[in-house]
Amino acid sequence: YGVPLRISPDMQIFGYVFAISLLAGVLFGLLPALESSKSNLISAIKEEGTRFLALTAKNRLRDGLIAVQVAICLVLLINGGLLLRSSIRTLRMDTGYETKHILSLEVNFPDGFGYTREKEVSEVRALEESLGSVPSVESVSIGRSPAGGGLRSATVTLEGEHPSAENSRILYYNYVQANYFGTLNIPLSLGHGFSSIGADNEPVAIVSESAARDLWPGKNPVGQKLTLDGGDQFHSKDELLPVRTSYQVVGVARDTRGVLIDGTDIRKVYLPLPAARLDDRPLLIRTKGDPWLLKDDIGNILSSLDSNMIVNSFTLDDLLRTSPQFVISRCAALFASAAGLLGLLLASIGIYGTVSYAVVRRTREVGIRVALGATKRNVIGLILVECTRPVILGLLVGIMGAIGVAQLMRAILFGVTTLDAVSYVGVSALFFTIAMLAAYLPARKATRVDPMVALRYE
Repeated sequence: YGVPLRISPDMQIFGYVFAISLLAGVLFGLLPALESSKSNLISAIKEEGTRFLALTAKNRLRDGLIAVQVAICLVLLINGGLLLRSSIRTLRMDTGYETKHILSLEVNFPDGFGYTREKEVSEVRALEESLGSVPSVESVSIGRSPAGGGLRSATVTLEGEHPSAENSRILYYNYVQANYFGTLNIPLSLGHGFSSIGADNEPVAIVSESAARDLWPGKNPVGQKLTLDGGDQFHSKDELLPVRTSYQVVGVARDTRGVLIDGTDIRKVYLPLPAARLDDRPLLIRTKGDPWLLKDDIGNILSSLDSNMIVNSFTLDDLLRTSPQFVISRCAALFASAAGLLGLLLASIGIYGTVSYAVVRRTREVGIRVALGATKRNVIGLILVECTRPVILGLLVGIMGAIGVAQLMRAILFGVTTLDAVSYVGVSALFFTIAMLAAYLPARKATRVDPMVALRYE
């Protein structure tokens, strides 16, 4: 079984990040040192009597840096939250078809063994019949599952329309056997399924409910005709595809979700799979219990039919969970959340250190305020109010930035809007609470200073 995504450490990236981190640490450590090395006694004397956390140029720079840090961390955390909620929703979504008890069997024939198309089709048909006779197997069909990938699209033209850019529509199509819908437990809401007799010659089709609503709003789609042309779309050599072929709709199937998180793949049309092209599609095996218990039976059947056949098997649940779109969504959620949490930790440490430094610088002023009758609540409130300004500014900027980034990610979000209230309000409230806690600790410490000691503090 293949691994859908491999993530291995890259020492060049680690070295680059380490060098940047080291350079940033030296620069941000050197600048304050150079600033503090300036001997300006007049300025030092003037600063002694300034108001607590006055809005000097230095304080504005500090507050600006805090606001920027808060904004960046909030963007990462909010979008990480959106991706996490999206990943959870995707794993719980109603796919519209059976995924737990279906095994997808992809059969490949190695080159150099003299296989012809007729021989390949004959062996796939024999494999299908043998699998259907296994007691634990309920049904076997051939066709790509909604989560199987390999999506193909075609331009759709309705009966009586002339092909043009104005009325052109794009639908996904899938060639399947007649019992495909029963095997995957996809009910037909209107009409009937394909007839096994004459399926190769009958130009009929089954459309999904979403496709029927889009193509014939307010009308009965059964009996309507459409023309599919996949010739101008991407396709491989000798691929089975419709080329300006007219089909009559005989049924409407329930919508099924597949590999595209934005849901555009629910608008699809099903076409009868020709008997001469059975080797083009995987076998779908519906079992009564755990699909993996069928492994030994499959091995025995392959050994008796043709030991040279190469078979890859996956449950539809595994295909759904390991599809590239879902893997990317989960990895992005993991990375964004990890970076955001690290940023939250750094921002909290930065706020704590900044406030602690400011409180130490104003120890004498705190002592004077306490000596004049200021309560602990007054002192703590004053410090928290001053610390709230850059944090709130950072939150506002971060929310706007998160909205912009979320708009760029909307293609990989499922079941969550780009303005999801839980993510925005929850993450902002969490960040604000932690930031205020980081400011509260040194503020509370400042109220414990003895006024007489503070008045003598230099």
